[in-house]
Amino acid sequence: MRQNKSNDKPFLSYQEQIYKLKYEKKLQIPDESRAIALLKRHSYFALVSGYKKPFKRKDGTYQLHTTLDDIYALYSFDNALRNAIFSKILIVEKHIKSVLSYAFCEKYGSSQQAYLNPANYHNTPENQAGIGKLVSKLTGIADDPKDYHYIWHQKEVYHNIPLWVMVKALPMGSISKMYSYLPSQIQSKISKEFPCVNEEELCRMLDLLSRVRNVCAHNERLYDYRYQRGAIKDSSIHETLRLPKKANSYQTGKSDLFAVMISLKYLLDEEEMTELTTEIRKLLDALYAATRQINKAQMRKYMGFPQNWEEIATCSISPHPPVSRFIFP
Repeated sequence: MRQNKSNDKPFLSYQEQIYKLKYEKKLQIPDESRAIALLKRHSYFALVSGYKKPFKRKDGTYQLHTTLDDIYALYSFDNALRNAIFSKILIVEKHIKSVLSYAFCEKYGSSQQAYLNPANYHNTPENQAGIGKLVSKLTGIADDPKDYHYIWHQKEVYHNIPLWVMVKALPMGSISKMYSYLPSQIQSKISKEFPCVNEEELCRMLDLLSRVRNVCAHNERLYDYRYQRGAIKDSSIHETLRLPKKANSYQTGKSDLFAVMISLKYLLDEEEMTELTTEIRKLLDALYAATRQINKAQMRKYMGFPQNWEEIATCSISPHPPVSRFIFP
């Protein structure tokens, strides 16, 4: 028996889902067997609900000649886009884990008690709660590392877990938080690994990338991503690419997917950035070949990409000025 609540959407069989799409929403479905196969493999919620927006009219029906394959083309593009972005964020993650653990241990030594001591962070009143949560997480892993064989080995054999071992178990969000809580001299040492980024901007970029990493890891929609915690700072890339402005504020490259590209431009090497740009261009070309229901200008608007977005791979960047101690929300 179907259980319905007044505010819930009712369960629909695959045949009912097809009927709804075809006759109520005016989506063209020439091959119902294929459509059902797609719904079984990907689900109505992930495929249709997640990617229908560019194809819908204001009245809720689909644009003329739109098919389920058009929606699937955008869905497939987004899957591949996530993989491309995710692979480059992993490079940044490994790099920042390496330089962060090195800089911290250079200052405080290799004892696990160093990173478990709140006094070794910028332990101001506004940071205390966050530092407490971070130390609690680190302590939990150190005390019970059964899910991490390499940490368990360090604990059992050496009775100590250096930070360069511990960071491997930490998600990027925790690494981002750890960086934001470090003393300024350690932050500065880490940020110098990325010559054109100061401590404040690195903090913001790491937070942005950690959130996009989660989007990628959980197969959430990426192409129209918006950063909800603010925006990255204006950079030389915004100026060099002549990104559009309104009321003296940049309209793209601040909290959208192009802001992610700008962050990666600062944190990857030139070859890695060229690889990413080339791959995204190929993915966009494949999308436009697979569906005529999305045009290039429309897609760039969703992504926050300017018309000359590919120039990001080769444009020069200027360093941000150094900063004194900052407070990151």
